[in-house]
Amino acid sequence: MHFQTIGSMPQRCFAPQVNAGQLCCARVTQSGAARRITALQSGPEVRGARVACMASRGAPMLERSDFQQPLNDEFARQSGDMDRLQTLQNHQNLLESAMASEAPGHLDPSRVAVHKSRMMLGLDRGVWVAAGLITAWASMIHITVFHTPLDSLQAVLLFWPMMQLHTGVFITAHDAMHGAVAPSSPRLNRFMGRLAGTLYAGLDYDSMKKAHHEHHAHTGLQQKDPDFHSGNPGLLPWAGKFIKKYLTIKQMVILNLMVGAVQISGAPYKNMVIFLLCAGLLSAVQLFYFGTYVPHKPPKDNPQQIMNWEKSNPTWATTRLASFLTCYHFDCHVEHHSNPRLAWYELWGARKQALESERQDSLRSEKQ
Repeated sequence: MHFQTIGSMPQRCFAPQVNAGQLCCARVTQSGAARRITALQSGPEVRGARVACMASRGAPMLERSDFQQPLNDEFARQSGDMDRLQTLQNHQNLLESAMASEAPGHLDPSRVAVHKSRMMLGLDRGVWVAAGLITAWASMIHITVFHTPLDSLQAVLLFWPMMQLHTGVFITAHDAMHGAVAPSSPRLNRFMGRLAGTLYAGLDYDSMKKAHHEHHAHTGLQQKDPDFHSGNPGLLPWAGKFIKKYLTIKQMVILNLMVGAVQISGAPYKNMVIFLLCAGLLSAVQLFYFGTYVPHKPPKDNPQQIMNWEKSNPTWATTRLASFLTCYHFDCHVEHHSNPRLAWYELWGARKQALESERQDSLRSEKQ
């Protein structure tokens, strides 16, 4: 670790090493108008080549996928924060060096060992998690739609798990958009993403992936971020814009074909309405509210504020269970944007590391 200065900003930078257990992730905290990124040491939970520079004014985590896209200086230009753009450029230069050191045939053996530790029976752990979620979802549909009387206690008890599993299927598609389901096999990762997107609501995985990466590249910019509000940050107008963006005729055709197939199989119509339509719609509300509206909502006193990802709002969740119940840990939104390659089940661990780092910083400050 060494110190560099870009412009007037002193920075603490982690050199682009690839030793196992010494990768970095970032946690952004706010104290009034000041922002700070704390470096966290992490083990095999954090995958990919990452180079993090911690600047007093904040800067995002860059990965391989970030290097493939043009440097995003839109926020820097609009805010006049050119130091931030310089920091981004510095990250890109460091990342280029890291990528060169990881050229095919030059991978560090310790990195290979870390990757192998994430495998189960020859497949990435994310594949097994995704397969488990999709299997549980299909099994729950079989139980609730075909074998659950609506006037029974069983129907009441199974409604929420059905909704949560609907959400989990979409989360699987989302993680695939970031290569987190099967990082060692892009083809399998893409297949799992397309399968999950189709099963969830007949979604076009490839077009959604493109839009979602635009959201990550231009977070909080009204004219650039497809998931951000269009000028009115109210819940209903924002949701309306979201529906208009993502609901397509092709999707409705696929949904109708899927529903028709279930009905032909002998499913009771009322059960389909409750456990497929209602549970599915509430799942979409859950995803939008906790995955988009809450984390990216601008403050009331400045509704037109640019909400770059460092400003993401936390939710009420203070435990792993509460975080999972909100939306598969997507209340850990800073952790997700700072390191999109983390799978949903790794986000809470990243948050705990961040909180522990903040606690240690606080203790050190008190001692001084």
